[in-house]
Amino acid sequence: MSTRASRHKSCLKCIQTKRKCDRMQPRCRRCIASNTECQYIGRNRFPQQPSIQPGEADHSFPLPTEPVDGTQPLANWQLQPYHTSSMVSLPTLYLDDTVFEFPNHPFNLGDMPVAVQIPSTNICMEPPITPPNTAEAIIRPRVEFVAKRLAAIPRRFASQAQTMFIHRMHFQYTCPTALQDAMSACALYSIKTEANQALVFGHVQQKCQQLVTSTDAQSASKMELLAALQSLVLYQMIRLFDGDVRLRALAEADESVTLQWANRLKILLRDGAVVRHNAASSPITRVGFHTSSSPSSPRDISVESSDNWQYWLTTESIRRTIITTHVLSGIYNFLKLGYDGPTPDLRVSFTAQTALWGAQSESGWRWAREDANVENLEIWVERWDEAIMKARPEDLEDMGVCVMVMLWGVEGARGWLGREFVARFGLDGM
Repeated sequence: MSTRASRHKSCLKCIQTKRKCDRMQPRCRRCIASNTECQYIGRNRFPQQPSIQPGEADHSFPLPTEPVDGTQPLANWQLQPYHTSSMVSLPTLYLDDTVFEFPNHPFNLGDMPVAVQIPSTNICMEPPITPPNTAEAIIRPRVEFVAKRLAAIPRRFASQAQTMFIHRMHFQYTCPTALQDAMSACALYSIKTEANQALVFGHVQQKCQQLVTSTDAQSASKMELLAALQSLVLYQMIRLFDGDVRLRALAEADESVTLQWANRLKILLRDGAVVRHNAASSPITRVGFHTSSSPSSPRDISVESSDNWQYWLTTESIRRTIITTHVLSGIYNFLKLGYDGPTPDLRVSFTAQTALWGAQSESGWRWAREDANVENLEIWVERWDEAIMKARPEDLEDMGVCVMVMLWGVEGARGWLGREFVARFGLDGM
């Protein structure tokens, strides 16, 4: 059985990867999880131990729950390497609560030291350790970048009333009670201090509980469910990424509700669509969804209805909210468990054009649509490489950049965006 050593330093593996070590003997949990040799500075090597069987693992967090409606699990976003055809199996990481606490919080990595100084006399006989080129090492920078962007959304919503999945004018026109409550919670959270923390957490949880108990996804209208899901996603971002253990546990309990609402909203989007057989068939269309010869491909916007700005705002908000819900679930579960899960059905597109999503009036939106220099960029996530070919760096906003980083990686996104836009989206500090 492993025992806790109180005086020895972190193992070389954890020091090298800049991760917190639980300093267990004979091997720490990270080395057990990755089945590698665990070496402590100034101590003898310990023999390699047999790997822990899956049934013996002591997980600090419960596994994601399965949907209760019998549908395909919609849990995690599939994170693929940039232009890599296959992935090796990702190791399970046995993380304790300290991973989500400051200063070890994964979204506070900027405060961590750049390098750990190790006395050379203690390791002069040891060979240099090279970090393995594992799938986990490839994906983690992508996950951490997107996680930081997601964690900042509640404060942005409180100050600007617009995010990558909530449009300011759509919120202003419809003014749903659920989003008003969410804005008040986000505003209160943005001024959280140690003195008022208990009050803030209590308010956030109360509003979230009221939302969940008062919303019937099966009977709610498309607009009602959209506002409810947008609000719940904001609460999830606060509770999952704050670092408070109790809030995080409550958010994990509501994850299945979030995914069920997203699934129901996608059904309402498809059921309410007007299908036109003469819709454009290009992966990037002037108006509307991509049309495929496959009968399973949805066409959720008709050409005629897309001329209505309010209709476009509603439909675009639904699509972006569905995508954000699955991104949030996948990002958090990767940080929690250390591996990616099954791919949800994300046959839904979004408009990656900042001139259209950023338009704050119908006239501005129509001007952008008619501008020959503005591509609509109606993009299917599953056909990203093909669809992004017509885009320019200035065309993309937050959602487009987050999707690009997840699919292409940090370096791939940097190379495509260029220096000016790398700094704009915070990729220069990665």
